[in-house]
Amino acid sequence: MGLWNLSGGSFHETLEPRNGKNLIKAAYRTGIRLFDTAFSYKEASSLLSASLNELKKDDVTIISKVMPVPTMRKKAEAELRRLGRDCFDILLLHWPTAQGLPSCLSELSKLKDEGKAKAIGVSNFPFELLQWASERFPIEFHERPLSLIWSREWQKEKELGLKTIAYSPLGMGILSGKYREKADIQDKRRALPMVQTEIIDEILRRVYGKPEMALSWVYSEEPWAVVSGFSSPEHLSILRRITTLGKKEKEELDTLSEKLADEMECDNIFAHRWR
Repeated sequence: MGLWNLSGGSFHETLEPRNGKNLIKAAYRTGIRLFDTAFSYKEASSLLSASLNELKKDDVTIISKVMPVPTMRKKAEAELRRLGRDCFDILLLHWPTAQGLPSCLSELSKLKDEGKAKAIGVSNFPFELLQWASERFPIEFHERPLSLIWSREWQKEKELGLKTIAYSPLGMGILSGKYREKADIQDKRRALPMVQTEIIDEILRRVYGKPEMALSWVYSEEPWAVVSGFSSPEHLSILRRITTLGKKEKEELDTLSEKLADEMECDNIFAHRWR
């Protein structure tokens, strides 16, 4: 479960703290044992800690992320306090940066050596930068968006042998089954680069009313983990509808995702200018 929408800013309506805690507890009771948060998610990490304390459970794996800035160590230590932990299960650099990246990766490695992180990795890195980092630093994980509308460089990335944490499997809700065509998307997601393509309408028609098809495609790619966001306990039921796609259906979805990926010139799902 991803906790992005429990923070102060995202593409989704922010949940109230009480609703957020209830959702975390419902996710745990459903069987979810992996939670994804970040220093920039602010109160989300504290809500996670409080929820697990109320459940009296600690059998979970927590992924957290910090930005590669000069104060990243202080932010990592503050994040551990929010989580009520002495050590991260998995700590990632949240985004690439044009300056100071080698020193931040070195600092990340030191945090692991000091026992403050069991495993380390990066997030949202384009392929060439990911390859560079994996050859020079002991990173094990890469967290990246992966869905029918964002699979850019995925086939090349699989060859690096990193453990992939796939987030936004429903494309920030674009593949939630509510939209028949891109004209139906009326919020700021409409400006995302993949929504500007022609192939998006064909993909939307394929998953209209069937979001489990889009989610099942991501699971069929066999990443190390799939991180999904939820806005209510009722939405957790989609996990029970994940299925094995038929060969023909899988091939057709592969083709659609590859066509859309070929049209993407930006190196990240948000067209974020990090260089």
